[in-house]
Amino acid sequence: MPLNSIKPQKGSLLIAEPTLKDSHFNRSVVLIVEHNHDGTVGFILNKQIDVDLNGLVRDFEEIETEVFFGGPVNKDNLFFIHSFGKDIEGAMFIAKDLYWGGDFTMLKDILKKDKSNLKKARFFIGYAGWDPGQLALELEENSWIVKSSFEEGILNQAPKNIWKDTLRNMGNDMALLSFFPENPQLN
Repeated sequence: MPLNSIKPQKGSLLIAEPTLKDSHFNRSVVLIVEHNHDGTVGFILNKQIDVDLNGLVRDFEEIETEVFFGGPVNKDNLFFIHSFGKDIEGAMFIAKDLYWGGDFTMLKDILKKDKSNLKKARFFIGYAGWDPGQLALELEENSWIVKSSFEEGILNQAPKNIWKDTLRNMGNDMALLSFFPENPQLN
């Protein structure tokens, strides 16, 4: 039986159960950007990697921002989420004020004009993906906790705090899970 009864959907969060051992997803929080009969796509919000965007993308030298490990699928590609809405052609609505992808040149122009706009975007190498039925099985195995929506300003949260803060904000039993030690054998 799943840890909670909330069903995943576009715009919801998947929070890794504290004992999930998968090295890609340990203590991760995944924003679901697509969930339908073809499967599920999301981005891990709290796994920053040791590379700057300007080290990955030509013609982006003056823009310094972190990049995140979005998941183990398609790790040769750069993806982004943002809150620029339809100012970026081809952007796909996720929920609230968040969008996924769109015209990368338009994004570069927006960021070059005003570097404070970096707070409105997050970049990822790879993504997390589930085939049809795969996520439902993982939920039955209690690998994930589903939160129906993300908090405003989630792109500005410190990555190292997202997992704990998200569980604490859920209250009650979920808040208790946020105190579970990363390595219980050391207690």
